[in-house]
Amino acid sequence: MKFAPIVLFVYNRPEHTRIALQSLSECQYADQSALYIFADQAKNEKAKEKVEQVRRIIKEDIWKRKFAEVNITEASQNKGLANSVISGVTQVINKYGQVIVVEDDNRVAPDFLDYMNRGLEYYEHNDRIGEIGGYCAPIRIPDDYPYDVFAMGRGSSYAWASWKDRWDQIDWEVTDYKQFKNNPKKRRAFNEYGEDLFQMLEGQMEGNIDSWAIRSAYSKFKNGLLCIMPVKTRVENQGFDGTGVHNVAADTRFVVKIEQNLKPVTFANVEVDSRIKKAFVAQFKIPISIKIKRKVKKLLRIR
Repeated sequence: MKFAPIVLFVYNRPEHTRIALQSLSECQYADQSALYIFADQAKNEKAKEKVEQVRRIIKEDIWKRKFAEVNITEASQNKGLANSVISGVTQVINKYGQVIVVEDDNRVAPDFLDYMNRGLEYYEHNDRIGEIGGYCAPIRIPDDYPYDVFAMGRGSSYAWASWKDRWDQIDWEVTDYKQFKNNPKKRRAFNEYGEDLFQMLEGQMEGNIDSWAIRSAYSKFKNGLLCIMPVKTRVENQGFDGTGVHNVAADTRFVVKIEQNLKPVTFANVEVDSRIKKAFVAQFKIPISIKIKRKVKKLLRIR
């Protein structure tokens, strides 16, 4: 089996970074995998101490003994998560042709690398699959669903894997945004996998958020690509403690624990299951109170 490089993005969360590194180092095949760590620079004075703590952790000798090799890139200026991910993934995927990506607030299962590498191999030549996701939200999977994985029209940024040809499809400038925004039919189609999708893309294009993931999701939508997700999660997010930028503290909708004694996944060429899709999309429903606030803001802008 070919082992894809692991790319880990870190910033100013030392405790989370250590958990992520420890869990990755305990994975089967860690010692045969190259690890690339991209450490962003502090955005302000307040973040400097934590950033330095993170940089000391990633330089500890223990990681060199756990992985086939460790490559560290420390930014001299703050890039932000989106630019860090885009530039870091591009650098590594151009060299290897495929990549496994993990954000710093995730703990992974012992078979995470086995799952990801076998998934990359299994779906490499299936041009309908855009990425392999490692995380599964706490949704109910029907008892009669026969597979270990399911397909969905959007993935998760927590931990994922993909190939260079899919990554190269992404238009980071979203050059067709104006036409897309003025096409209600296409907007509705985009929101088929969550009514938050167009809202996030709009926020990105208006400069209100800084997200690589929503642009990646839009690219998959345009190119008709699906994401493969595990029925039993291989990723446990630790970021719902108020330390992250995008994860809201005490928001339990996406909190799920890794099960003990997971069995190896058997991959299959699955289609989107309507029952799983319904449960999955429900996770992204926008509360009515927020919808009202947004409508009021838009009306005030118009006036």
